[in-house]
Amino acid sequence: MTRAIIITNPAAARSDEDHLHAARRRLARGGVEAEIAATGAPGDGQRLARKAVEEGVELVVAHGGDGTAMDVAAGLIGSECRLGLLPAGTGNLLAGNLGISRSWRTATDIILRRAARPVDVGRITTRQGTRYFAVACGAGFDAELMRSTEARHKRTFGMGAYVATAVGLATGFARSRLRIEADGELREANAAMILIANCGELIPGLLRIRPDIRPDDGVFDVAILDAESLPGAAHLVWRLFVRRPDGHPGISFLRAKSLRVAAEPDLPAQADGEACGTTPLDVELLPLALRVLAPGGR
Repeated sequence: MTRAIIITNPAAARSDEDHLHAARRRLARGGVEAEIAATGAPGDGQRLARKAVEEGVELVVAHGGDGTAMDVAAGLIGSECRLGLLPAGTGNLLAGNLGISRSWRTATDIILRRAARPVDVGRITTRQGTRYFAVACGAGFDAELMRSTEARHKRTFGMGAYVATAVGLATGFARSRLRIEADGELREANAAMILIANCGELIPGLLRIRPDIRPDDGVFDVAILDAESLPGAAHLVWRLFVRRPDGHPGISFLRAKSLRVAAEPDLPAQADGEACGTTPLDVELLPLALRVLAPGGR
């Protein structure tokens, strides 16, 4: 039997205790004996995952959304312990980018195949501290949106909660002057938002940054988006939605392995949808630092 632990976030927007225990039984029938541990505060996932690694556990499963997944992943980075995903959050962007279904049955079957895919991980540091991310981090309007959307609304309305919050933020739309050091090269730009992406899908299956972004290509794809109003920003998002980002004067791209971003005035920052302070921020790529059980793994 494979030793495993399922780290669950009971507060996740789509968390279902019945599905969790059904998934555990399905894993047991497939040869994975898992205990369940619940988080109660930020950082619990990392602490529990690190303890599991120290005790020789072979597999750690994160049950929750992207915040839970990266809290757990932070305790596994650099180890041989594999990460399994049971999506139960609002966006589940990492799972979606890796082709892992929201269905607990299908997600459990992927775990039972035990095929690990190494992926890059990002590390962002602000005055608030350091966080890891697997999908994207950034600063500006998206971070304000994440910060302002209440957890109770996400549990009730799912992704629709973000749309409602975006409308409410329309009158407070802000731009800043960015100073960006990308792999040591300086660039300045006006922007409402900067997105530093490790994965290509902002909303898996719907909203893509660029088609050639991979979570294992050893580089960040950075999108700088500038607009003077919410309607202007909505048009930028529409260009991404129809997958025609190139050629728009408000969208520019660059690639880098490390970045430092300063803004005047400062902008709020986020990492995989979790608020993490404000600019300035430093971002570093950790190549193939995490092994995730996913389709296409070995």
